[in-house]
Amino acid sequence: MSRTVGKIVLDVLVTVALSLVILSTWRWMAGSTLGDGFGEAAQRLFLFMDIGLLVWLILIAVAAVRRKPAGAGLTLVFGAVGALANLITVIIVGYVQQGGWAEQFILFAVEAGSAFLIAAVVAVLLVHRLILKPSQTVNSRP
Repeated sequence: MSRTVGKIVLDVLVTVALSLVILSTWRWMAGSTLGDGFGEAAQRLFLFMDIGLLVWLILIAVAAVRRKPAGAGLTLVFGAVGALANLITVIIVGYVQQGGWAEQFILFAVEAGSAFLIAAVVAVLLVHRLILKPSQTVNSRP
């Protein structure tokens, strides 16, 4: 079980860190200074992808509690579900707050969700394939 918890923690930490790097680089390329880009990246990720991150973490935790820890593929599916849930939430909240389509909010959510999904793919490859290699069983058939 501790290996599963370690995998979940690594998945989350590496994904969030890579998301911040991707968003910071994107904001820097869009004309912000590096410091401002990091601030904008943190804002986008934690204000416009917060629901998605929470849904993703809850789904991974539920899978772990059910004694079937999420593998690489399921972790990515959960990430996509989280990003979609987040986008729907931003559309609804933006519509309620603005009284119409809140294009800027939707743009922020798409930007953060895209960076999150790219980061999740890279993080899953790193964590599941390189850092915590699957244990190989030795077949001892005579």
